This record gives sequence, structure tokens and C-alpha cells, in this order.
Amino acid sequence: MRRPADARLPTSAFSVDVEDWYQSCWDFDAPISERVIRNVERILQMLADSGVRGTFFIQGRVAETFPGLVETIVGQGHEVQSHGYSHRPLFGMNHAELRDELERAKKTVEDAAGVEVTSFRAPDFSIRRNNLWALRVLSEVGFRTDSSVFPMRTRRYGVGGSPLAPHRVSVGDAEILEVPVAIWSRAGFRVPMAGGGYFRLIPRAAIERGIRSIVACGRPAIVYCHPYEFAPRELDDYPDVPRRLRVSQSLGRKAFSRRVEHVLSTGSFGSMSDVLAAWGIA
Repeated sequence: MRRPADARLPTSAFSVDVEDWYQSCWDFDAPISERVIRNVERILQMLADSGVRGTFFIQGRVAETFPGLVETIVGQGHEVQSHGYSHRPLFGMNHAELRDELERAKKTVEDAAGVEVTSFRAPDFSIRRNNLWALRVLSEVGFRTDSSVFPMRTRRYGVGGSPLAPHRVSVGDAEILEVPVAIWSRAGFRVPMAGGGYFRLIPRAAIERGIRSIVACGRPAIVYCHPYEFAPRELDDYPDVPRRLRVSQSLGRKAFSRRVEHVLSTGSFGSMSDVLAAWGIA
């Protein structure tokens, strides 16, 4: 890998995991609501204002329910890829279940977008050490790039000690390119600069410094967000969700949009495919 010599090329990737909070985080069987449309439209306007092309990892059920939303994303020049189908964690699936999940995930987004889908990000980074075999199944169904392995161990996900930079993983007779989200290695510790809740809770100055340091170390910074994080009061609409969860999930949302806009303005961002090409990885 070599940092792009052309200053016009993006060094970091901005991505969106397109899902509907209630269905993806509380009730996997709930219908996809129109909230996801409104929230994605906010992101599209922000990217248009910032002049940034992003990558939208779209959940299959969202693409199936609102194919017009996927068409809009593609029509505005953004990249679309796969974020699973049901949003159920992959580590709870056997081989047959996983293969069905991945095939449906790929087909639903391709059908809505009218373009080939070759990259994947698992719901909640649910490829962990005990189901790394899922990478082989991803390759079998036609994915060439994955961004599911969170390269540090957390309470819910992650693979401690995994490489921080994009790298190729042997999966049977083939290879898959693993592209981890942004983790800052500082004084022997790994600090997540990846986005989502980390963007909501970590001081903005630290996030910007971390992203600059990652790029300066010779690897692209891959960041992500979710559409619902741009809707500060959305969780007020779910009285059946425990108040404690609604409060914790709402932390930092009020300032989230302004924070992401500022991060985009202080870095060089593009879609994941464009960034990997700029670094000579794709």
C-alpha cells in the first residue's frame, strides 16, 4: 500500500450501514419503516453539500421494501454494497443458513440497484473468531471484499490482534480482501475511530486526530454511520423499548450530523472502492 500521490484522490472512505433501527436493533421480524427513507435522504443531502461520494452497505430487507431508495442512492452517484439480509448476527447461523442469508442479501440489493454487488459488511460486525469460516461462504456466493472483521476485541464483537490494514485472506482455493474499519493504534493500544457510537461519544478532536494518524501511518481510514443516528428524537416513538436502552442509544445523536459534516470537511473522503483503488489495493 502506498498513500495516493495525487492530492485529489480520497484517502479515507465514508460508508453507511443502511438499516431501520427498530427492526435491526430490537425486533428482527418487524417491518421496515419509512423512517429509513427520511434518514437516508438526510445523509444524501449532507454528502451532496460536502461533495463526497460514499458507499452504502444496504440491508437486503431495506432494498426489498424500498427499492426506489436504492435507485436514488445509485442515481446520485454513490456506491451500493451489501449489509446482510435480515440483520440477524452471522455467528448464530450454520453453513446452510448463512449461505441462504448471503445469497438473499446479494440478490435483493442487486435487483434494486441494477448493478453488481461485490462487497459485504456483516450486521454488528458479527464475524468473530469463532465463525471466521463465514469468509469462505462470502467468497462462494460471489463477494470479493469484506469489511466485517472489527480488528480489536470488544464486549459484543471483534477479533483481537487482527491486522489493522486491508489484507487478503485465503478462503479455500480463493482469496477475499478484508478491509477493517478505522482503528487508531496509539502507544500499544487500539482505539476505535470507526464511526457509529464511537463518533457519537469520542471527542471530535480525537476522532479527527485519529483519522489523520491512521492515514499518516500508511493505511486508509474506513468510517461508517447508520441512518438513524441522524434522527435525534426517533427513539421517542418506541414506547415498548426500555427507557434505559432508548437513552443509551440516543446519546450523542443531537450533535451527530454536525460532527460528521465537520469530519468530512477536514479529511479527504470517497467511496470504499475509490479509496482502495487510490491506495493501489483493489
